[in-house]
Amino acid sequence: MPRGCGYPESMVEALLCHAAQAPEAVAVEDTEGRRLTYSGLLRAAQAAAGLLAERFNVSAGDVVAVAPINTVDAAVALYGVWMAGAAAAVVDPLSHSMDLDMQLEQLRGRLRLFITHEGLGEAHCSVARRHGAGCVEAERLAGEAAGRGAWEGYHRPRGWMDSIIYFYAGIAGRTLPVVHSHGGVAASAHTVAEHYGLDGGDAVFVSAPVSHALGLQVSMLAALYAGGRAVLYTKRGRLDPRDAAEKLASSGAAMVLGAPGFYQALLGAGYKGHRGLRYAVSAGAPLPVETQRSWLEATGVELLQLYGMTEAAPLTATLPGDNPPGSIGRPMPGVEARLVDPEDPGRPAEGGVGELLARGPMVMRGYGDPEETRRALLPGGWLRTGDILAVDGEGRFYFRGVRKRMLKYKGYPIFPRDLEAILERHPAVARAVVEGEPAGELGQVPVARVWLKPGARASERELLEWVNSRVAGYKQVRRLVIEGEAEATNGGRGVGER
Repeated sequence: MPRGCGYPESMVEALLCHAAQAPEAVAVEDTEGRRLTYSGLLRAAQAAAGLLAERFNVSAGDVVAVAPINTVDAAVALYGVWMAGAAAAVVDPLSHSMDLDMQLEQLRGRLRLFITHEGLGEAHCSVARRHGAGCVEAERLAGEAAGRGAWEGYHRPRGWMDSIIYFYAGIAGRTLPVVHSHGGVAASAHTVAEHYGLDGGDAVFVSAPVSHALGLQVSMLAALYAGGRAVLYTKRGRLDPRDAAEKLASSGAAMVLGAPGFYQALLGAGYKGHRGLRYAVSAGAPLPVETQRSWLEATGVELLQLYGMTEAAPLTATLPGDNPPGSIGRPMPGVEARLVDPEDPGRPAEGGVGELLARGPMVMRGYGDPEETRRALLPGGWLRTGDILAVDGEGRFYFRGVRKRMLKYKGYPIFPRDLEAILERHPAVARAVVEGEPAGELGQVPVARVWLKPGARASERELLEWVNSRVAGYKQVRRLVIEGEAEATNGGRGVGER
């Protein structure tokens, strides 16, 4: 909890408080050498908000898409969007054109602008223009903001207003807007800060992409809510384990968060821990017990687990001394949890195993689709997570499986239905079925079975190129088999109907 700031209802209010109380404390830095103090971040965000309003006509109620990478400029852009009165639709910068089209077309005319980064502008801006939006690089926005004075007309969002929109709707199992309020995002950051006792003297090393809830809400914003220092690990291209280990050690961070693969890479690079490290937290995918043990042996610091999802992050976590192998911990501060019958959520689970229902201030407002929202959010504010958990006699949870259609690869979510929809847009394809294939500790990779339209011709290589050229690298289908021609059954939908 930020000292002297009470419980801010938005990240903007938290920034205003810290800028007044500790103006020269470093708020955010990246591993490419950029840094801003709290007063500097506030001035830059105010100026960026003015540019967004005056040059790009961004106003209250608009949506600005942001494809952030882990840099100080991305942090300025995000706060600038909020202070311009808009909501930030956070998209993965690795997304290809069809990925982006599937996301942006669901904003229903609210999209005003797309903020991208140098090197990505050509691909992103062409899609933004198709949706009637402007486009600007975060580096240019932050650079021009640095030469302007603070904008007096900036907004101070209220807790109930839209703050962040993600598109990884894991419970629904497809690409949908996942809408969070400013109050919900602040509550998420508060929950992490409270659970780990973060304060203004702590630095948090942000290894996960800030385009995802783990990197943004659970890592960067938690550090800034607590008045600490967010260290953004800037990765361009493939992860360099030796570089990551060196940057983590030199950061002096009290806390590091990342996916299991990140910790495995650090161990492979010979990382032995550093002075001042108190917490290492793994999230985004199941943590192998062997990785957990090897980390403790190498660093002397327990590797903890945190569990959550785009719709509600975080929900449970372990703590040092209460971290049995395989456990994803107990409910975090402010989180209510219960297990129910997966087929009848009105009935309690039997035998200590069932689908998790969760309730708390960090739960999303809902999806862009009202029907999907009704399926996921039950009366009383309970979220159906779609995850099957077990609970022991001490109240600790253990992951047992999923009932939703989602794969995880290196911690990234992949929705089979999205890949099926892309394949089915090929003129020769009648139906497609995408499933997960085990990929060891990396998770699962998508593989596809396809049925062609009667008389149509296409090769397996052609169809692989069709789908894989339209999605981010981690989503690519690894193997595809053509099963034959679809039969005109089931109302004409044919083979593959589920």
